[in-house]
Amino acid sequence: MTERTVVARSEWRWVLVIGLVALTMTSVPYLLGWSLETPERVFSGCVLLIDDCTSYLAKMRQGAAGAWLFHIAYTPEPHPGALFFPFHLLLGKVAALVPGGDLTARLVWVYHAARVVCGLVLLLTVYRFLAEFTGQVALRRLAWLMVTLGGGLGWLLIALGQPNWLGSPPLDLYLPEGFAFLALYGFPHIAAAQSLLLGGILFLVRAWRPAYATRNTQRVFRVACCVSLAGLAWLLMGLIVPFYVPVAWAVTGAAWLALGLRQRRLPWREGLLAGGAALVAAPIVVYSGWMFATNPVYATWAAQNQILSPHPLHYLAAYGAPLVLAGLAARKVWREEKMGWLLLAWVGLAPVLAYLPFNLQRRLVAGVQVPLSLLAAMGAMPSRHLAQRCLAVALLATMLPTSLFLVASTSAWMFDTPPPAFRDAAEVAALDWLSGQVQSEDVVLAAYDTGNYLPVRVVARLFLGHGLETVDAQEKEVLLAHFFDAATDDAWRRHLLAQYGVGYVFWGPAERALGGFDAGHVPYLKQLYSAGGYTVFEVRR
Repeated sequence: MTERTVVARSEWRWVLVIGLVALTMTSVPYLLGWSLETPERVFSGCVLLIDDCTSYLAKMRQGAAGAWLFHIAYTPEPHPGALFFPFHLLLGKVAALVPGGDLTARLVWVYHAARVVCGLVLLLTVYRFLAEFTGQVALRRLAWLMVTLGGGLGWLLIALGQPNWLGSPPLDLYLPEGFAFLALYGFPHIAAAQSLLLGGILFLVRAWRPAYATRNTQRVFRVACCVSLAGLAWLLMGLIVPFYVPVAWAVTGAAWLALGLRQRRLPWREGLLAGGAALVAAPIVVYSGWMFATNPVYATWAAQNQILSPHPLHYLAAYGAPLVLAGLAARKVWREEKMGWLLLAWVGLAPVLAYLPFNLQRRLVAGVQVPLSLLAAMGAMPSRHLAQRCLAVALLATMLPTSLFLVASTSAWMFDTPPPAFRDAAEVAALDWLSGQVQSEDVVLAAYDTGNYLPVRVVARLFLGHGLETVDAQEKEVLLAHFFDAATDDAWRRHLLAQYGVGYVFWGPAERALGGFDAGHVPYLKQLYSAGGYTVFEVRR
């Protein structure tokens, strides 16, 4: 293992400039959304994986209202607060301190400010990570560009009319763990967590350096600091995304095994240091596991949270181009007296993680794009043969169109002010009125589309509003449709409202689309608000 590389100021300036250009590119659809707002249509602030984006804004709303522990807003079942999503709760508290009128608008602006800041931190961290493994500036710049803007062949599948190929959409269109551009585009917590993942590995690699193996007081202290900082980085990362901690452990374990194979010895010192860092981060994993195992609401949420890997060919479509290039460099990287073995270990581990018997399979590839891109850059850069250079250029060219496609297609979509990216102003007015009437424990019954957005503006609990966070969401969808069916018996409706402690019924176009039930003509619902096609009822007990 060689001494760490120093990054020149000119390199940091280059990263800052290109990084800001990339972040500006990801901001174009959002800026269009705000510019296209009208008195009748309000931009929600979300354009990518809107259900999830909206749920993050709802978590921020809880923080703005004073919460320090997370409660699931999208389910009516009572449950204790938990130390989940502190990142979003803190962002909500920041939004509450920002001066201005509409709190929801402040939540959205703070969310996107965090997206830009965390995105820039991720890009800087990625570059520093790459610099640790190569002293060639051109090489790490190419790898960094591949991470920042690179995608897979999702654009080609779309062009071929295969948006649901083998039963799944292309991974590079919806997996922010696997593609940094998607994290920059919409998910500041993913960007922050991956920065901490890479940072923790950097600190541990520094502690592993042979130069620090000599036992003197100063070097022992440096090693202890590096190990502690690695563990602290992963602990903070676990507070943002708990299952990233086992990913860090797995990557470290794979790297430790690779080091042992390279040196044909048992690297006990490195193993002890890695174990020390792992122990620092362990409490958040233990806590999360305990909450999901002992509380029935959180346990059901975990069981429903099935984010499984698609057909293996999807991974080849997503990462095939850099894998081919990485394959050209693999043998040389393994033989060199540098740390390329860690990159190879991480990339080799990814397919195992992607198909572990775990409900969040595909999210376990978090961060693998970084080592893969550097290996691919190593395979692309040194070639002196014309055919190999042409192959490298062709493969690199396939990695850019998906990012351009995402931004261009979403920007074009904005001009139609479509739901759910845009909300009716009358709906927003009704929700803002409701916000002044309810308490945090009150339960509101509404259609799924309404319920997904409602907790962004109202601190209350929903009967239904998120496919993963609503307990027994599929069953509740059936119950909701039956509730709004005109043929349903009123006694059944009253029983449902009582069973789930529903205090308010929201009735608008989405609810009317579910059935012909006329909520305004039953004695157990008291009309409190009606304007613009939206009505709010209180349930009479």
